[in-house]
Amino acid sequence: MKKSMVASLGSLILMPALFAAEAEKVEPKKSGPEFDAGMDFRFRYEYKDNWMEKGKTSIDTTYDDQARLRTRVWGKADFAEDLGAYLRLGNEFRDYRNSTGNKHKNEFPDELYIDNLYLDVKNIRDRVDLRIGRQNIKEGRGRMISDGTGGDGSRTEYFDAILAKVKMLERSDIDLMAVWNRYRDDWTLGNPHDIYDQTKIKSGSPYSKMHEKALMAYLHYNEVENIPMEFYWIWKQETRFYDKETRYPGRDFHTFGTRLMPRFSDTLSAELESAVQLGQIDGQSGMEGRNIAAWMTYAGVTYARNEWAGKPRLTGALLYLSGDDDSYYKTADGGTATGWNPLFNRTDSEGHISAGMYDSYRWSNLVYPHLEAAVEPHAKHKVRLQAGPMYAAEKDNGARDAYRGLFALCRYDFPLLSKIFGKRGELKGAVIGELMAYGDYYEHEAADADVGTWLRFEINGKF
Repeated sequence: MKKSMVASLGSLILMPALFAAEAEKVEPKKSGPEFDAGMDFRFRYEYKDNWMEKGKTSIDTTYDDQARLRTRVWGKADFAEDLGAYLRLGNEFRDYRNSTGNKHKNEFPDELYIDNLYLDVKNIRDRVDLRIGRQNIKEGRGRMISDGTGGDGSRTEYFDAILAKVKMLERSDIDLMAVWNRYRDDWTLGNPHDIYDQTKIKSGSPYSKMHEKALMAYLHYNEVENIPMEFYWIWKQETRFYDKETRYPGRDFHTFGTRLMPRFSDTLSAELESAVQLGQIDGQSGMEGRNIAAWMTYAGVTYARNEWAGKPRLTGALLYLSGDDDSYYKTADGGTATGWNPLFNRTDSEGHISAGMYDSYRWSNLVYPHLEAAVEPHAKHKVRLQAGPMYAAEKDNGARDAYRGLFALCRYDFPLLSKIFGKRGELKGAVIGELMAYGDYYEHEAADADVGTWLRFEINGKF
């Protein structure tokens, strides 16, 4: 990490000189550098009860509640019309209120970390925008690329990357990306009371020691009226990693996919995304190397009436992530691994309880048909409801049945204050509730816990 951050700082020093000539061609010229700064915060209180144990069919009946506060300060400098830099520093501390094992983790004041640090060089030959350094990246709906640091939860999302956006046609462009994310961030200040393993799947001693490297080409094609399209190729390498006792093999694989978003009328639209993964899992002592052949599909249709009061919207959709009848890291017989790898999307995008089914939100082995309804009862007030049964694509972990359970989510977003300091400054909140009525995949009878619950209250502010 130190070498990569030194390289980023070197780029900050050298790139202005390299592109100064290009920047001078842009009219009108700025009289001098421009600077801006600000801050944001996020407070969350969460409660959960009767959650499934990660990667198992058992239920943990211990309830847990916690509070966390994340603050970030940022500053940016525009040296010229097409040349700028951005820095954001973050801190998050937590209070685990009913968790003996976590009681003293991440207590105040925790640590200060570099959340973003990048250089922007735009309009290179009127075609290329270049961003170099630590940055947040999201492509499409985020099912492949959205969170580069899945190991630390929602605290950070950054990628240590070079991203070039190249204009191809009048309305189309392609994102080219190179990523090297390391498990340990040494550019921090303070004592976190518990290490942050930025890439972990399973907790190590203390680190899992998994590095992630990736190359990406992501095309946004918008030349066909009413049918936006996306095509992508992503190569990813995950090095071998460790838990507290065992070493697990690394992976080297390619993902090829497409996303289509046809609009049939002012009220009816659809989305189809499908991808395949091909590659290899390394061999090691006691474990043969394996081929990878996995796939995913999302298909949804949305009916929306934006001209009606409340702007109602209804979506019917199916999410399929291929599975394997054995755990993604345990099979030793050399058979093909067919379980989906979520790449850089170890998030709660399909629900917080359901993400808890996996080690570190490693989505896989899921069939999820569902309905989602949304409405805006008042300006900037949004309500979203989602529900559907969840199944395992393959019975794994010794499960007796493929039915995981009925999942339901309700979310309400609302404004609190706006324009607190002139034109800047706003506060907004959210309340999210989820439940999972467990099916026979889980051994909930023995635990006398038929339903898992989760609740979050959140306040966000930016200034």
